[in-house]
Amino acid sequence: MGGGDALVTPTAAAPSVAGPIPSGETDAAPADGAPAEAAPAEAAPADGAPADGAPAVAGPVVAEWPPDQGPEEGRAPGRRQGPPPPPVARGRLVPAPDLTGPKVSLGLGWAVVTGAALLGGSVILGAWFAAVAALASVQAARSWKRAPSGRRPVPQAAAAASALVVAGAGLGIVAGVAALVLAVVGATIWAALVAIGRDGDEAAVGDVVLTLACAAVPAAALVGPVLLRGHGLAASLVLLVYAMVYDASAWLVGSGTRRRWDGPVAGMASIASVTVAVAAVFPQFKGSSPWVLGALAAVLAPLGPAVATLVLGNRRARVPALRRIDSLIVLGPLWAIAAAVIAT
Repeated sequence: MGGGDALVTPTAAAPSVAGPIPSGETDAAPADGAPAEAAPAEAAPADGAPADGAPAVAGPVVAEWPPDQGPEEGRAPGRRQGPPPPPVARGRLVPAPDLTGPKVSLGLGWAVVTGAALLGGSVILGAWFAAVAALASVQAARSWKRAPSGRRPVPQAAAAASALVVAGAGLGIVAGVAALVLAVVGATIWAALVAIGRDGDEAAVGDVVLTLACAAVPAAALVGPVLLRGHGLAASLVLLVYAMVYDASAWLVGSGTRRRWDGPVAGMASIASVTVAVAAVFPQFKGSSPWVLGALAAVLAPLGPAVATLVLGNRRARVPALRRIDSLIVLGPLWAIAAAVIAT
């Protein structure tokens, strides 16, 4: 074989060194029979260095796993995975109909007790709705118990504030306003003291705001019918019938379909049917006022469940008391104001 075409076979005494051949050294091939000189190898790192005489392995350097962390099952090693994020229970703004429990019996009981309280007057209606508002506020506040944000509203403060506002409305508009101011101040101080003692000053503001929100949503739903009852039976009765008919129709139709909008549409259609009866039966609503108020009820009732969901820390939490009155959250106060302006 010629000098330029000679193939040098490594011997046991002189192992070849893997690596790229530097440019310009191909013409200086070793002569026939001359052993190839091994290129000086660089010193390997102390950690994980190859043994003497072992061939070097070329390839990308893979970061070692820390002693307290290993590759997750089913994932390629070499990529560090941080701790998994905390579970977040989020759902739709408009929840699916709840099919657990005796819903029909509970709905009938709700209608009977509320109707009896309505006939008893504004004070009795305010006392009944104050208990319902307190329970709804507690359920809303407790839905934040496992929320990833770390916010913790105070259920007791929310319940007391909500009940005070609704009960005060049963005594009239002046007593209602005084109860509202007292409830806001008292709940703020109560929630701030609890939050500071539990988590420090940094968490106080957020916990106070959530406490007031959990109290305000149920109170807003029930204050309107109570105030209207102080000025007569008809307007308060129509408002509550609108809410009950909407709830029943939305639940009945929504529980038998996969489309979320079927239930609210059925509830709106039921409100339209009730509006015809209101225009024919109640002389208090004159001219176009029953049709305007009926259309307003059909538009506002579907918004309440979404607002109720926004105040929950866990949208999938079971809050039956809040869901019982959620169609009144937007409908109640706005319809009451419209009825007081239009029907008088």
